[in-house]
Amino acid sequence: MANAGDNVLDKAETLARRILERLGSNVDSKLASKDQSSLNPHHIGELASRIERVIEAELKADEQGVRRIAPNRFKVLFTYEETSKLTPQYIEAVGKELTGTVFEYINNRRYTTRGPVEVTADRDLFSKNTVVKATFDGDSEQQVEAPKSGTIRSAGSKRIIFVSGEGRRYDVDLKAEGAPAFIGRAAENAVRIDDTSVSRLHSSISLRSDSNVVVADVGSANGTFVNDQLLARDEARTLKEGDVVQVGEFKLTVSQIS
Repeated sequence: MANAGDNVLDKAETLARRILERLGSNVDSKLASKDQSSLNPHHIGELASRIERVIEAELKADEQGVRRIAPNRFKVLFTYEETSKLTPQYIEAVGKELTGTVFEYINNRRYTTRGPVEVTADRDLFSKNTVVKATFDGDSEQQVEAPKSGTIRSAGSKRIIFVSGEGRRYDVDLKAEGAPAFIGRAAENAVRIDDTSVSRLHSSISLRSDSNVVVADVGSANGTFVNDQLLARDEARTLKEGDVVQVGEFKLTVSQIS
């Protein structure tokens, strides 16, 4: 977290570097052609700062009257001029990478949310300025409940079930190319492991468009292992039933993927 004396520009550059480090290997090399532009680092940093300001402005009071419930759904609409040279996949990836940064901001300030944090990005042909919209789960009439055990999920979704060494079960529901679910020590994680060997935000679980469920480390202190093999930085490893994911000193067996 930035010190109070850090100026806005320094903070924006720091946020931009963190996002672009992930975008560099995960997006640029795969989706960007040699003549394709990318968003200016200062632009991305300022965008992250804008989302933080929106969070602070939109906080709601909890049962005790304390303003600590943060919005969890964010939509970034770029202008056509800003993104005319970027592929739709690149724009979408910016939103996905911002999801982790926004999650960390909310978690570090001990805010709570009504659902998983998700940032999506798109372009608006008629907008003259970049727009950031924030909503809370439960505020929309189109809210969709997570499928219960035994229900049929759409082709674009899957459930992965982890079982810990102590026999505890964790069910994680994923949408294809949607926001990832996280493993970590923080209360808002889909798989919460309250132990100091586990980072607050340790690993991510995602469902790709090819229906593969993948796990990746998100800068944890002790690394993420799959079947005793350490994941490299920016590596996304496909999971199958029977695989063992280790975070810190804890092992989670993939019991089922459906």
